[in-house]
Formats: sequence, C-alpha cells, structure tokens
Amino acid sequence: MTTLEGVIAIVGLAAITLLTRGLFLIPEREVPLPAWLQQGLRYAPLAALVAVVAPEVVMTQGELIGTFKDARLPAV
Repeated sequence: MTTLEGVIAIVGLAAITLLTRGLFLIPEREVPLPAWLQQGLRYAPLAALVAVVAPEVVMTQGELIGTFKDARLPAV
C-alpha cells in the first residue's frame, strides 16, 4: 500500500464516521421514535456491558471453562 492509498483510506474512513455520527445532529427538531424502539434502547447500555463482561467470565484462553471450580463464577 502506498502512502497516498493510506491517506485516502484514513480520510475516507474519517468522512464515513463523521457522516454516520453527524446525521443525528443535522435535524433541527427531535426525530420521533416509536415507543417499542425507545423501550428497546433503554436496555442498550446494559446489553453492551454484558457483551463485554460475559466472555471474560465464561471463557479462558478462547475456550469455555470446563469446570465450576473456577473462582470467577461465584464472584459474578
């Protein structure tokens, strides 16, 4: 990969990131969301936390733990 290609890739990724995150800031008024979506979004932070913590608790070196004697299970 040449330097020019690397710069183009970085600028392109930055533009895509800015565009996708900035779309929420463009509307002048709040965009109405359905009640079911608002209810679901209430649980998004908890789901993200579980997605990060759960593999650390039930896996060791990329494999599921094989015994209940692991100290992480009672600690949770």
